[in-house]
Amino acid sequence: MLIYFDESYDDGHNLLIWGALFNPHSKFLHRKLTEIKKNHGFVDKNGEPLEIKYNNCGTQRHYNICKEIIDAFFDSTSWFRCIVVESKLFDLNRFGKPYESIKIKQARAYKKFSELLLAHNTENAQGAVLLADYMTRCHGDEFVTKIRELFSEPNAAYSEGKAIPTIARVEEINSKRPQYQVNNVNDILMGCVLNNNFPTRNPYKNKIREYLVGKLGVPNFLKESWIKYSKTYVEKYCPKFNVWYLRLKESVDDVKNSAQVE
Repeated sequence: MLIYFDESYDDGHNLLIWGALFNPHSKFLHRKLTEIKKNHGFVDKNGEPLEIKYNNCGTQRHYNICKEIIDAFFDSTSWFRCIVVESKLFDLNRFGKPYESIKIKQARAYKKFSELLLAHNTENAQGAVLLADYMTRCHGDEFVTKIRELFSEPNAAYSEGKAIPTIARVEEINSKRPQYQVNNVNDILMGCVLNNNFPTRNPYKNKIREYLVGKLGVPNFLKESWIKYSKTYVEKYCPKFNVWYLRLKESVDDVKNSAQVE
């Protein structure tokens, strides 16, 4: 299984979103995205498919491509999970000593949130490959090393009881490269969650989000609609998609006791 991992946030960094796209049959989406982009002439001078990002979707052409990509996601065996953190709700002092810099505390917090998202969605995985987009927050802060320590040692940490580790390989990738274009799906799905919290005047971005909401049959992607459901409930009734708004009343280490991960 390939797991594409990415992040998103609004201009004011009020919401921080980490998204993971889980792909048991990884070639299907890659083939479909190549087909969709070529059909729309969304390719470079060498005929290679271009990267499409939700933030840049400002035309009818972009909307049509994203709509077909969402359809391909639903036709695939893949599923999406994201964790949303409201900046105002967490205290960075929980993630370091008083004398440590904010940057160090932020990096530690971001790694912790990444850990939570992966840990609660790979319980049954073995030998997965994690492809993490080059992330401004985590890159250079031992993100890859930390994830390997937690998920890539057989019979240890999050691979306890597994002869084959949960995540066998961790790599940082550049989503602009055609071979990693499936992360475009991750970006579009996260973008819809962010857009619902911070709607734009761009009608095409709003239409993409509305189309995804309709496909899923959910009211929206807002906190009040998702925080009331447990992980078990969502996996049963909405297996393709889950938005986890992290509650930080307790320490992050105690989050396993919250309703969202029952």
